[in-house]
Amino acid sequence: SQRLHRAPEFPCREFSQMKPLKDLFSRKKDKPSPGVAASPPGAGGAEKRDAVMEMFEKYREKEEGGPEQIGPEGIFELCNDMKLEPTDVRLLILAWKLGAEQQGYFSKSEWQRGMEGLRADSAETLSARLDSLNRQLASMTASPSFREFYRFSFRFSRQDGQKALEVDTVKALLVTVLPTSHRHVERLIRFLDATPSIRGFNEDQWTSFLLFSHDVAVDFSNFDPDGAWPSMLDDYVEYCKKEGI
Repeated sequence: SQRLHRAPEFPCREFSQMKPLKDLFSRKKDKPSPGVAASPPGAGGAEKRDAVMEMFEKYREKEEGGPEQIGPEGIFELCNDMKLEPTDVRLLILAWKLGAEQQGYFSKSEWQRGMEGLRADSAETLSARLDSLNRQLASMTASPSFREFYRFSFRFSRQDGQKALEVDTVKALLVTVLPTSHRHVERLIRFLDATPSIRGFNEDQWTSFLLFSHDVAVDFSNFDPDGAWPSMLDDYVEYCKKEGI
């Protein structure tokens, strides 16, 4: 059976490998843009909404006259309260559920809408909801919900103006968003390590790998070399067969 979708064991990994993910929530922008105006709160009770906004006020940037948003310092404080590493997949799940548009920042409106949808109003309830979502996603990696999260993780990890992710970020992201037992992941990373000419992934390669990992058998017995896979995946199959792995 498939193992639970667990965060990587960071102390056992070289920091340089995981640093690209840490940067998602620690990278400061040069000039903060104003936060989007908050949408009207929905049902759920004034008390719960007040608690959500108390959380926002705790973690938000305190610069006078600045935009209403939670920045890198507030996100690290939230991580501490939830006992999460900043590279934990659950923080990426939170960004997805908030509909976060910018690395390292949660706007006031993103926070209000997202926390209402998550039905969380404290660090404890938020941590519990993220744990539950993490388990759900791990158990249904072929589902539309997981595909949405998987696609979000690629787009959110890009810096402004980037169309591709650097290969080190790709490797760190793969072992973060996919369960540790997910087939092809470990061998693809070995292939990337052995192929320095591959310097990054575009979005088509990223999304195609998820489909490939579900459709193609571990022994490649049903792999069609004339299929419509990106050429990088053809090279991956050839590498595995040549290496006998």
